[in-house]
Amino acid sequence: MEAPNAPLLHNGTYDKLNAVLGADVSTFITTFSAWQALVLFLCLSWGVSSVSTNRRVKVAGAPVHGYWSWFEPTWFFKMRYAKDAHKTIVSGYHKYKDSPFVLRRQDHDITILPTKYVNELRTIPNAKLSRGRANFLEWGDQWAMHTLWSHSEWPIKAISENRNGQMTKYLEAIRKELDYAYQVEMPQMDDWTEIDIQPIIRKLLVRIIGKMIVGNPACRSEEWLHLGDHFTEDFVAASIIMRLLPKWLHPFFTNIIPQRWRLRKGLKDTRAIVDPAVRRHEEAKKQRAQGKEVDEEDSMLNWVIDNADKDQVLEALPQIVLVMFVPAAHTTAMAISNVLFDLCSHPEWADKLHAEVADVTKEFGPVGEKLPVKDWTGKLEFLDSFFQESQRMSQPISITPNRYAYEDVTFKDGLTIPKGALVGFVAVHNQIDPEIAPNPEVFDPTRCLRKRHSAPEEKDKHLAGQPSKENFAFGFGSQACPGRNYAVAVLKMVLSRMLTDYEFKFKPGDAKPKKYHLMEFIIPDPTATLMMRKRK
Repeated sequence: MEAPNAPLLHNGTYDKLNAVLGADVSTFITTFSAWQALVLFLCLSWGVSSVSTNRRVKVAGAPVHGYWSWFEPTWFFKMRYAKDAHKTIVSGYHKYKDSPFVLRRQDHDITILPTKYVNELRTIPNAKLSRGRANFLEWGDQWAMHTLWSHSEWPIKAISENRNGQMTKYLEAIRKELDYAYQVEMPQMDDWTEIDIQPIIRKLLVRIIGKMIVGNPACRSEEWLHLGDHFTEDFVAASIIMRLLPKWLHPFFTNIIPQRWRLRKGLKDTRAIVDPAVRRHEEAKKQRAQGKEVDEEDSMLNWVIDNADKDQVLEALPQIVLVMFVPAAHTTAMAISNVLFDLCSHPEWADKLHAEVADVTKEFGPVGEKLPVKDWTGKLEFLDSFFQESQRMSQPISITPNRYAYEDVTFKDGLTIPKGALVGFVAVHNQIDPEIAPNPEVFDPTRCLRKRHSAPEEKDKHLAGQPSKENFAFGFGSQACPGRNYAVAVLKMVLSRMLTDYEFKFKPGDAKPKKYHLMEFIIPDPTATLMMRKRK
Protein backbone atom coordinates (compact mmCIF):
# COMPACT_ATOMS: atom_id res chain seq x y z
CA MET A 1 0.00 0.00 0.00
CA GLU A 2 1.37 3.38 -1.00
CA ALA A 3 0.98 6.36 1.30
CA PRO A 4 -0.87 9.17 -0.51
CA ASN A 5 1.17 12.36 -0.79
CA ALA A 6 3.78 11.06 1.63
CA PRO A 7 7.19 11.49 -0.01
CA LEU A 8 8.94 11.46 3.35
CA LEU A 9 8.05 7.80 3.86
CA HIS A 10 10.30 5.33 2.08
CA ASN A 11 11.66 1.77 2.15
CA GLY A 12 8.29 0.29 3.09
CA THR A 13 7.89 2.48 6.19
CA TYR A 14 4.24 3.12 5.45
CA ASP A 15 3.55 -0.59 4.95
CA LYS A 16 5.26 -1.35 8.27
CA LEU A 17 3.14 1.29 10.04
CA ASN A 18 0.03 -0.23 8.49
CA ALA A 19 1.01 -3.63 9.85
CA VAL A 20 1.93 -2.35 13.31
CA LEU A 21 -0.95 0.03 13.89
CA GLY A 22 -3.57 -0.75 11.29
CA ALA A 23 -4.20 1.30 8.18
CA ASP A 24 -6.53 3.72 9.94
CA VAL A 25 -3.96 4.73 12.55
CA SER A 26 -0.96 4.90 10.25
CA THR A 27 -2.89 6.97 7.73
CA PHE A 28 -4.01 9.27 10.52
CA ILE A 29 -0.39 9.75 11.61
CA THR A 30 1.47 9.79 8.32
CA THR A 31 -0.75 11.02 5.49
CA PHE A 32 0.65 14.35 4.41
CA SER A 33 -2.66 15.65 3.09
CA ALA A 34 -4.24 15.03 6.48
CA TRP A 35 -1.46 17.02 8.14
CA GLN A 36 -2.06 19.87 5.70
CA ALA A 37 -5.70 19.95 6.67
CA LEU A 38 -5.13 19.69 10.41
CA VAL A 39 -1.78 21.26 11.10
CA LEU A 40 -2.91 24.78 12.02
CA PHE A 41 -5.80 23.54 14.12
CA LEU A 42 -3.77 20.91 15.96
CA CYS A 43 -0.81 23.20 16.54
CA LEU A 44 -3.18 25.66 18.14
CA SER A 45 -4.73 22.84 20.16
CA TRP A 46 -1.35 21.54 21.32
CA GLY A 47 -0.32 25.07 22.14
CA VAL A 48 -3.40 25.58 24.29
CA SER A 49 -2.84 22.19 25.90
CA SER A 50 0.81 22.99 26.68
CA VAL A 51 -0.12 25.85 28.98
CA SER A 52 -2.71 23.81 30.87
CA THR A 53 -1.56 22.82 34.34
CA ASN A 54 -4.40 20.53 35.41
CA ARG A 55 -2.44 17.41 34.43
CA ARG A 56 1.00 18.53 35.56
CA VAL A 57 0.88 17.20 39.11
CA LYS A 58 4.33 15.80 39.88
CA VAL A 59 6.75 15.04 42.68
CA ALA A 60 8.18 18.30 44.01
CA GLY A 61 11.61 19.09 42.62
CA ALA A 62 11.55 16.42 39.90
CA PRO A 63 12.99 17.85 36.67
CA VAL A 64 11.23 17.51 33.34
CA HIS A 65 13.40 15.39 31.05
CA GLY A 66 13.66 15.17 27.28
CA TYR A 67 13.57 18.69 25.87
CA TRP A 68 16.06 19.26 23.05
CA SER A 69 16.76 22.74 24.39
CA TRP A 70 15.26 25.56 26.39
CA PHE A 71 13.77 26.88 23.16
CA GLU A 72 11.79 23.77 22.22
CA PRO A 73 8.05 24.51 22.55
CA THR A 74 6.21 22.22 24.95
CA TRP A 75 3.56 21.44 22.33
CA PHE A 76 6.27 20.22 19.94
CA PHE A 77 7.98 18.17 22.65
CA LYS A 78 4.69 16.44 23.49
CA MET A 79 4.10 15.67 19.83
CA ARG A 80 7.66 14.37 19.45
CA TYR A 81 7.29 12.16 22.54
CA ALA A 82 5.07 9.75 20.59
CA LYS A 83 8.05 8.78 18.44
CA ASP A 84 10.93 9.39 20.86
CA ALA A 85 9.41 8.08 24.10
CA HIS A 86 11.64 5.01 24.42
CA LYS A 87 14.87 6.97 23.87
CA THR A 88 13.68 9.65 26.29
CA ILE A 89 12.83 7.08 28.96
CA VAL A 90 16.18 5.29 28.63
CA SER A 91 18.22 8.51 28.69
CA GLY A 92 16.23 9.72 31.71
CA TYR A 93 16.95 6.47 33.55
CA HIS A 94 20.69 6.89 33.02
CA LYS A 95 20.69 10.59 33.90
CA TYR A 96 18.42 10.43 36.98
CA LYS A 97 18.96 6.87 38.15
CA ASP A 98 18.55 7.62 41.86
CA SER A 99 16.06 10.49 41.69
CA PRO A 100 12.63 11.12 40.14
CA PHE A 101 12.17 12.80 36.78
CA VAL A 102 9.12 13.83 34.79
CA LEU A 103 7.99 12.90 31.29
CA ARG A 104 5.73 15.52 29.73
CA ARG A 105 3.07 13.87 27.62
CA GLN A 106 0.01 14.98 25.72
CA ASP A 107 -2.40 13.26 28.11
CA HIS A 108 -0.84 13.30 31.60
CA ASP A 109 2.62 14.04 32.87
CA ILE A 110 4.15 11.01 34.56
CA THR A 111 6.80 11.06 37.26
CA ILE A 112 9.34 8.24 36.87
CA LEU A 113 10.54 6.93 40.22
CA PRO A 114 13.90 5.25 40.92
CA THR A 115 13.83 1.49 41.35
CA LYS A 116 14.81 1.87 45.01
CA TYR A 117 11.20 2.80 45.84
CA VAL A 118 9.59 -0.27 44.32
CA ASN A 119 9.75 -2.40 47.49
CA GLU A 120 7.77 0.22 49.41
CA LEU A 121 5.23 0.21 46.61
CA ARG A 122 4.10 -3.32 47.52
CA THR A 123 2.88 -2.13 50.94
CA ILE A 124 0.77 0.80 49.71
CA PRO A 125 -2.91 -0.12 49.19
CA ASN A 126 -4.94 0.46 46.07
CA ALA A 127 -7.01 3.08 47.87
CA LYS A 128 -3.92 5.30 48.00
CA LEU A 129 -1.92 4.35 44.90
CA SER A 130 -4.18 2.77 42.30
CA ARG A 131 -3.12 0.61 39.40
CA GLY A 132 -6.67 0.55 38.04
CA ARG A 133 -6.96 4.32 37.85
CA ALA A 134 -3.51 4.51 36.26
CA ASN A 135 -4.59 1.99 33.61
CA PHE A 136 -7.69 4.05 32.91
CA LEU A 137 -5.56 7.15 32.31
CA GLU A 138 -2.78 5.35 30.45
CA TRP A 139 -5.11 3.68 27.97
CA GLY A 140 -6.91 6.80 26.83
CA ASP A 141 -9.79 7.35 29.31
CA GLN A 142 -13.49 6.98 28.54
CA TRP A 143 -13.28 8.63 25.13
CA ALA A 144 -11.13 5.76 23.85
CA MET A 145 -13.79 3.30 25.08
CA HIS A 146 -11.68 2.37 28.05
CA THR A 147 -14.36 2.55 30.67
CA LEU A 148 -13.61 -1.17 30.56
CA TRP A 149 -11.05 -0.58 33.31
CA SER A 150 -13.80 0.66 35.64
CA HIS A 151 -15.01 -2.96 35.67
CA SER A 152 -11.63 -4.48 36.55
CA GLU A 153 -12.55 -5.43 40.15
CA TRP A 154 -14.43 -8.63 39.31
CA PRO A 155 -11.94 -10.02 36.80
CA ILE A 156 -9.23 -9.61 39.42
CA LYS A 157 -11.37 -11.41 42.00
CA ALA A 158 -12.28 -14.16 39.53
CA ILE A 159 -8.60 -14.88 38.96
CA SER A 160 -7.13 -14.30 42.41
CA GLU A 161 -9.84 -16.02 44.45
CA ASN A 162 -9.68 -19.04 42.14
CA ARG A 163 -5.90 -19.12 42.17
CA ASN A 164 -5.56 -22.30 44.16
CA GLY A 165 -8.67 -24.49 44.05
CA GLN A 166 -9.84 -23.68 40.55
CA MET A 167 -6.52 -23.10 38.81
CA THR A 168 -6.00 -26.82 38.27
CA LYS A 169 -9.46 -27.13 36.69
CA TYR A 170 -9.05 -24.11 34.46
CA LEU A 171 -5.62 -25.17 33.22
CA GLU A 172 -6.90 -28.68 32.52
CA ALA A 173 -9.75 -27.19 30.49
CA ILE A 174 -7.22 -25.10 28.59
CA ARG A 175 -5.08 -28.20 27.96
CA LYS A 176 -8.01 -30.06 26.45
CA GLU A 177 -9.00 -27.10 24.30
CA LEU A 178 -5.40 -26.80 23.13
CA ASP A 179 -5.69 -30.32 21.69
CA TYR A 180 -8.63 -29.14 19.59
CA ALA A 181 -7.21 -25.72 18.71
CA TYR A 182 -3.89 -27.25 17.74
CA GLN A 183 -5.54 -29.50 15.17
CA VAL A 184 -7.53 -26.60 13.72
CA GLU A 185 -4.91 -23.85 13.64
CA MET A 186 -1.43 -25.37 13.38
CA PRO A 187 -0.04 -25.93 9.88
CA GLN A 188 1.12 -29.37 8.86
CA MET A 189 4.24 -29.59 6.70
CA ASP A 190 7.11 -32.03 6.33
CA ASP A 191 9.50 -29.67 4.57
CA TRP A 192 10.74 -26.23 5.56
CA THR A 193 7.95 -23.72 4.88
CA GLU A 194 7.76 -19.99 5.53
CA ILE A 195 4.99 -19.33 8.04
CA ASP A 196 3.41 -16.14 9.39
CA ILE A 197 3.49 -17.53 12.90
CA GLN A 198 2.15 -14.61 14.94
CA PRO A 199 -1.51 -14.73 13.84
CA ILE A 200 -1.48 -18.52 14.24
CA ILE A 201 -0.36 -18.21 17.85
CA ARG A 202 -2.89 -15.45 18.49
CA LYS A 203 -5.71 -17.67 17.24
CA LEU A 204 -4.52 -20.53 19.45
CA LEU A 205 -4.53 -18.22 22.47
CA VAL A 206 -7.91 -16.69 21.63
CA ARG A 207 -9.39 -20.19 21.59
CA ILE A 208 -7.80 -21.60 24.73
CA ILE A 209 -8.09 -18.45 26.87
CA GLY A 210 -11.70 -18.20 25.72
CA LYS A 211 -12.27 -21.71 27.05
CA MET A 212 -11.29 -20.53 30.53
CA ILE A 213 -13.26 -17.28 30.38
CA VAL A 214 -16.52 -18.05 28.55
CA GLY A 215 -16.38 -21.83 28.09
CA ASN A 216 -17.55 -24.01 25.22
CA PRO A 217 -19.34 -23.56 22.78
CA ALA A 218 -18.75 -19.80 22.98
CA CYS A 219 -14.96 -20.09 22.69
CA ARG A 220 -15.28 -21.96 19.37
CA SER A 221 -17.80 -19.63 17.78
CA GLU A 222 -16.82 -17.49 14.80
CA GLU A 223 -18.07 -14.45 16.69
CA TRP A 224 -15.63 -15.07 19.56
CA LEU A 225 -12.72 -15.81 17.23
CA HIS A 226 -13.30 -12.60 15.27
CA LEU A 227 -13.73 -10.57 18.43
CA GLY A 228 -10.62 -12.06 19.99
CA ASP A 229 -8.50 -11.40 16.94
CA HIS A 230 -9.52 -7.75 16.46
CA PHE A 231 -10.79 -6.18 19.67
CA THR A 232 -7.37 -5.84 21.31
CA GLU A 233 -5.88 -4.26 18.18
CA ASP A 234 -8.64 -1.66 18.10
CA PHE A 235 -8.34 -1.17 21.85
CA VAL A 236 -4.63 -0.29 21.58
CA ALA A 237 -5.05 1.74 18.40
CA ALA A 238 -7.81 3.87 19.91
CA SER A 239 -5.53 4.58 22.87
CA ILE A 240 -2.68 5.65 20.63
CA ILE A 241 -4.84 7.99 18.56
CA MET A 242 -6.46 9.62 21.58
CA ARG A 243 -3.14 10.05 23.35
CA LEU A 244 -1.79 11.87 20.31
CA LEU A 245 -4.46 14.51 20.86
CA PRO A 246 -4.96 17.08 23.63
CA LYS A 247 -7.48 15.94 26.23
CA TRP A 248 -10.00 18.63 25.45
CA LEU A 249 -10.28 17.34 21.86
CA HIS A 250 -11.21 13.80 22.92
CA PRO A 251 -15.01 14.35 23.04
CA PHE A 252 -14.89 15.69 19.48
CA PHE A 253 -12.71 12.98 17.97
CA THR A 254 -14.26 10.01 19.74
CA ASN A 255 -17.10 9.73 17.23
CA ILE A 256 -14.96 9.94 14.09
CA ILE A 257 -12.29 7.35 14.92
CA PRO A 258 -13.03 4.00 13.19
CA GLN A 259 -11.48 2.01 16.04
CA ARG A 260 -13.99 3.60 18.42
CA TRP A 261 -16.86 2.45 16.21
CA ARG A 262 -15.48 -1.08 16.11
CA LEU A 263 -15.00 -1.14 19.89
CA ARG A 264 -18.67 -0.27 20.36
CA LYS A 265 -19.62 -3.06 17.99
CA GLY A 266 -17.23 -5.37 19.87
CA LEU A 267 -19.13 -4.72 23.09
CA LYS A 268 -22.41 -5.56 21.36
CA ASP A 269 -20.90 -8.73 19.91
CA THR A 270 -19.63 -9.70 23.36
CA ARG A 271 -23.12 -9.21 24.75
CA ALA A 272 -24.43 -11.60 22.09
CA ILE A 273 -21.86 -14.18 23.24
CA VAL A 274 -22.34 -13.65 26.97
CA ASP A 275 -26.15 -13.61 27.21
CA PRO A 276 -26.66 -17.21 25.97
CA ALA A 277 -23.88 -18.36 28.31
CA VAL A 278 -25.64 -16.68 31.23
CA ARG A 279 -28.95 -18.35 30.33
CA ARG A 280 -27.29 -21.77 30.06
CA HIS A 281 -25.67 -21.31 33.46
CA GLU A 282 -28.90 -20.20 35.13
CA GLU A 283 -30.72 -23.19 33.66
CA ALA A 284 -27.97 -25.52 34.90
CA LYS A 285 -28.30 -24.09 38.41
CA LYS A 286 -32.06 -24.70 38.37
CA GLN A 287 -31.57 -28.31 37.33
CA ARG A 288 -28.98 -28.87 40.06
CA ALA A 289 -31.38 -27.38 42.59
CA GLN A 290 -33.89 -30.03 41.51
CA GLY A 291 -31.35 -32.76 42.19
CA LYS A 292 -30.51 -33.42 38.57
CA GLU A 293 -27.00 -34.13 37.34
CA VAL A 294 -25.72 -31.41 35.03
CA ASP A 295 -22.65 -31.62 32.83
CA GLU A 296 -21.45 -28.01 32.90
CA GLU A 297 -17.93 -26.67 32.48
CA ASP A 298 -16.36 -24.30 34.95
CA SER A 299 -15.63 -20.86 33.55
CA MET A 300 -14.63 -17.54 35.01
CA LEU A 301 -17.80 -16.02 33.61
CA ASN A 302 -19.88 -18.51 35.62
CA TRP A 303 -17.86 -17.69 38.74
CA VAL A 304 -18.58 -13.98 38.34
CA ILE A 305 -22.30 -14.66 37.82
CA ASP A 306 -22.44 -16.76 40.99
CA ASN A 307 -20.40 -14.49 43.24
CA ALA A 308 -21.05 -10.92 42.16
CA ASP A 309 -24.01 -8.70 42.98
CA LYS A 310 -26.21 -9.34 39.97
CA ASP A 311 -27.66 -5.84 40.02
CA GLN A 312 -24.12 -4.49 39.70
CA VAL A 313 -22.55 -6.82 37.17
CA LEU A 314 -25.14 -8.31 34.82
CA GLU A 315 -25.16 -5.24 32.59
CA ALA A 316 -21.38 -5.03 32.81
CA LEU A 317 -20.65 -8.68 31.96
CA PRO A 318 -19.37 -7.91 28.43
CA GLN A 319 -16.90 -5.40 29.87
CA ILE A 320 -15.84 -7.87 32.57
CA VAL A 321 -15.23 -10.60 29.98
CA LEU A 322 -13.16 -8.25 27.83
CA VAL A 323 -11.07 -7.02 30.77
CA MET A 324 -10.20 -10.65 31.52
CA PHE A 325 -9.45 -11.38 27.88
CA VAL A 326 -7.61 -8.30 26.55
CA PRO A 327 -4.49 -8.55 28.77
CA ALA A 328 -4.38 -12.35 28.62
CA ALA A 329 -4.50 -13.61 25.07
CA HIS A 330 -2.53 -11.11 23.02
CA THR A 331 0.27 -10.44 25.51
CA THR A 332 0.81 -14.18 26.01
CA ALA A 333 0.74 -14.74 22.24
CA MET A 334 3.33 -11.98 21.80
CA ALA A 335 5.54 -13.57 24.45
CA ILE A 336 5.35 -16.99 22.74
CA SER A 337 6.23 -15.42 19.38
CA ASN A 338 9.22 -13.66 20.94
CA VAL A 339 10.48 -16.94 22.42
CA LEU A 340 10.35 -18.56 18.98
CA PHE A 341 12.12 -15.61 17.37
CA ASP A 342 14.82 -15.76 20.06
CA LEU A 343 15.19 -19.50 19.51
CA CYS A 344 15.69 -18.87 15.78
CA SER A 345 18.27 -16.21 16.65
CA HIS A 346 20.07 -18.61 19.01
CA PRO A 347 19.57 -22.11 17.58
CA GLU A 348 22.43 -23.45 19.71
CA TRP A 349 19.91 -23.76 22.57
CA ALA A 350 17.33 -25.80 20.64
CA ASP A 351 18.71 -29.22 21.61
CA LYS A 352 18.67 -28.32 25.30
CA LEU A 353 15.05 -27.19 25.11
CA HIS A 354 14.01 -30.30 23.17
CA ALA A 355 15.84 -32.55 25.63
CA GLU A 356 14.21 -30.97 28.67
CA VAL A 357 10.70 -31.39 27.27
CA ALA A 358 11.49 -34.98 26.26
CA ASP A 359 12.90 -35.82 29.71
CA VAL A 360 9.89 -34.39 31.56
CA THR A 361 7.52 -36.22 29.21
CA LYS A 362 9.40 -39.50 29.69
CA GLU A 363 9.27 -39.25 33.48
CA PHE A 364 5.80 -37.78 33.99
CA GLY A 365 3.96 -38.55 30.77
CA PRO A 366 2.42 -35.90 28.52
CA VAL A 367 1.25 -32.69 30.18
CA GLY A 368 -1.75 -33.34 32.43
CA GLU A 369 -1.51 -37.14 32.34
CA LYS A 370 0.24 -37.85 35.66
CA LEU A 371 0.74 -34.33 36.95
CA PRO A 372 -1.55 -31.29 36.88
CA VAL A 373 -0.62 -28.76 34.20
CA LYS A 374 0.96 -26.28 36.60
CA ASP A 375 3.13 -28.95 38.24
CA TRP A 376 4.14 -30.44 34.88
CA THR A 377 5.11 -27.11 33.35
CA GLY A 378 6.92 -26.26 36.59
CA LYS A 379 9.40 -29.03 35.76
CA LEU A 380 10.57 -27.11 32.67
CA GLU A 381 13.28 -25.11 34.41
CA PHE A 382 15.34 -24.26 31.36
CA LEU A 383 12.31 -23.22 29.31
CA ASP A 384 11.33 -21.02 32.26
CA SER A 385 14.76 -19.36 32.23
CA PHE A 386 14.76 -19.06 28.42
CA PHE A 387 11.35 -17.37 28.53
CA GLN A 388 12.47 -14.89 31.18
CA GLU A 389 15.50 -13.92 29.12
CA SER A 390 13.30 -13.49 26.06
CA GLN A 391 10.92 -11.42 28.15
CA ARG A 392 13.80 -9.30 29.45
CA MET A 393 14.99 -8.54 25.93
CA SER A 394 11.49 -7.94 24.51
CA GLN A 395 9.41 -6.06 27.04
CA PRO A 396 6.01 -5.00 25.66
CA ILE A 397 6.09 -1.62 27.41
CA SER A 398 8.76 0.78 28.66
CA ILE A 399 7.05 2.00 31.83
CA THR A 400 5.46 -0.26 34.44
CA PRO A 401 4.21 -0.62 37.15
CA ASN A 402 2.18 2.60 37.13
CA ARG A 403 0.11 4.10 39.93
CA TYR A 404 -2.26 7.03 40.37
CA ALA A 405 -2.22 8.83 43.73
CA TYR A 406 -5.66 9.26 45.28
CA GLU A 407 -4.01 11.08 48.17
CA ASP A 408 -0.59 12.31 49.20
CA VAL A 409 1.75 9.35 49.81
CA THR A 410 5.08 9.78 51.60
CA PHE A 411 7.91 7.24 51.39
CA LYS A 412 10.23 6.48 54.28
CA ASP A 413 12.93 8.86 53.06
CA GLY A 414 10.46 11.75 52.90
CA LEU A 415 9.71 11.72 49.17
CA THR A 416 6.04 12.65 48.70
CA ILE A 417 3.85 11.68 45.78
CA PRO A 418 1.14 14.37 45.68
CA LYS A 419 -2.54 13.66 45.20
CA GLY A 420 -3.40 13.47 41.51
CA ALA A 421 0.08 12.45 40.37
CA LEU A 422 0.70 9.61 37.94
CA VAL A 423 3.92 7.71 38.72
CA GLY A 424 5.73 4.76 37.20
CA PHE A 425 9.02 2.88 36.92
CA VAL A 426 11.28 2.18 33.96
CA ALA A 427 10.47 -1.42 32.97
CA VAL A 428 13.38 -1.81 30.54
CA HIS A 429 15.98 -1.19 33.26
CA ASN A 430 17.03 -4.83 33.04
CA GLN A 431 17.95 -4.31 29.37
CA ILE A 432 20.21 -1.31 29.94
CA ASP A 433 21.65 -1.48 33.47
CA PRO A 434 24.55 -3.88 34.17
CA GLU A 435 23.91 -3.50 37.91
CA ILE A 436 20.52 -5.14 37.36
CA ALA A 437 21.57 -7.66 34.67
CA PRO A 438 25.30 -8.15 34.03
CA ASN A 439 26.13 -7.88 30.32
CA PRO A 440 22.57 -6.76 29.60
CA GLU A 441 23.11 -6.68 25.84
CA VAL A 442 23.87 -10.44 25.79
CA PHE A 443 21.06 -12.97 25.35
CA ASP A 444 21.78 -15.50 28.10
CA PRO A 445 18.94 -18.01 28.60
CA THR A 446 20.71 -19.60 31.58
CA ARG A 447 20.70 -16.32 33.53
CA CYS A 448 17.78 -17.10 35.85
CA LEU A 449 18.57 -20.82 35.97
CA ARG A 450 22.04 -20.09 37.36
CA LYS A 451 20.56 -17.82 40.01
CA ARG A 452 18.13 -20.54 41.10
CA HIS A 453 20.95 -23.06 41.54
CA SER A 454 23.43 -20.64 43.10
CA ALA A 455 22.33 -21.47 46.67
CA PRO A 456 19.72 -23.68 48.40
CA GLU A 457 17.70 -20.65 49.51
CA GLU A 458 17.42 -19.46 45.89
CA LYS A 459 15.80 -22.60 44.43
CA ASP A 460 12.25 -21.26 44.66
CA LYS A 461 13.15 -17.80 43.39
CA HIS A 462 13.89 -16.30 39.96
CA LEU A 463 10.90 -18.00 38.37
CA ALA A 464 8.76 -16.62 35.58
CA GLY A 465 5.73 -14.88 37.03
CA GLN A 466 7.54 -13.81 40.20
CA PRO A 467 7.72 -10.00 40.18
CA SER A 468 11.03 -8.66 41.45
CA LYS A 469 13.18 -5.54 41.32
CA GLU A 470 14.89 -7.10 38.31
CA ASN A 471 11.71 -7.90 36.38
CA PHE A 472 8.60 -5.72 36.17
CA ALA A 473 7.04 -7.59 33.25
CA PHE A 474 4.03 -8.63 35.36
CA GLY A 475 3.98 -5.50 37.50
CA PHE A 476 4.96 -5.44 41.15
CA GLY A 477 3.55 -5.57 44.64
CA SER A 478 0.01 -6.34 45.73
CA GLN A 479 -1.36 -5.04 42.43
CA ALA A 480 0.85 -7.17 40.18
CA CYS A 481 -0.88 -9.01 37.34
CA PRO A 482 -3.20 -11.53 39.06
CA GLY A 483 -3.17 -13.86 36.06
CA ARG A 484 0.60 -14.16 35.73
CA ASN A 485 0.75 -17.78 36.93
CA TYR A 486 -1.89 -18.76 34.39
CA ALA A 487 0.03 -16.94 31.66
CA VAL A 488 3.30 -18.70 32.47
CA ALA A 489 1.68 -22.15 32.62
CA VAL A 490 -0.16 -21.60 29.33
CA LEU A 491 2.97 -20.28 27.64
CA LYS A 492 5.03 -23.30 28.70
CA MET A 493 2.25 -25.71 27.72
CA VAL A 494 1.97 -24.24 24.22
CA LEU A 495 5.72 -23.94 23.70
CA SER A 496 6.49 -27.44 24.96
CA ARG A 497 4.07 -28.86 22.43
CA MET A 498 5.42 -26.74 19.58
CA LEU A 499 9.01 -27.67 20.47
CA THR A 500 8.05 -31.35 20.47
CA ASP A 501 6.34 -31.22 17.09
CA TYR A 502 8.29 -28.66 15.06
CA GLU A 503 11.66 -27.21 14.19
CA PHE A 504 12.07 -23.49 13.60
CA LYS A 505 14.57 -21.25 11.85
CA PHE A 506 14.77 -17.93 10.03
CA LYS A 507 14.89 -17.63 6.28
CA PRO A 508 18.47 -17.31 5.02
CA GLY A 509 19.59 -13.75 5.63
CA ASP A 510 16.84 -12.97 8.16
CA ALA A 511 17.50 -12.02 11.78
CA LYS A 512 15.38 -11.34 14.84
CA PRO A 513 12.57 -8.97 13.84
CA LYS A 514 12.88 -5.30 14.59
CA LYS A 515 10.87 -3.72 17.38
CA TYR A 516 8.81 -0.59 16.89
CA HIS A 517 8.49 2.04 19.61
CA LEU A 518 5.41 4.23 19.84
CA MET A 519 4.92 6.11 23.07
CA GLU A 520 5.68 3.52 25.76
CA PHE A 521 4.55 0.59 23.62
CA ILE A 522 7.16 -1.80 22.21
CA ILE A 523 5.74 -3.76 19.29
CA PRO A 524 7.46 -6.63 17.46
CA ASP A 525 7.34 -6.45 13.69
CA PRO A 526 3.94 -8.01 12.88
CA THR A 527 5.08 -8.87 9.36
CA ALA A 528 7.94 -11.07 10.61
CA THR A 529 7.88 -14.70 9.52
CA LEU A 530 9.92 -17.81 10.21
CA MET A 531 10.50 -21.22 8.66
CA MET A 532 9.11 -24.34 10.28
CA ARG A 533 8.70 -28.04 9.60
CA LYS A 534 7.65 -31.13 11.51
CA ARG A 535 10.44 -32.61 13.56
CA LYS A 536 11.97 -35.66 11.97
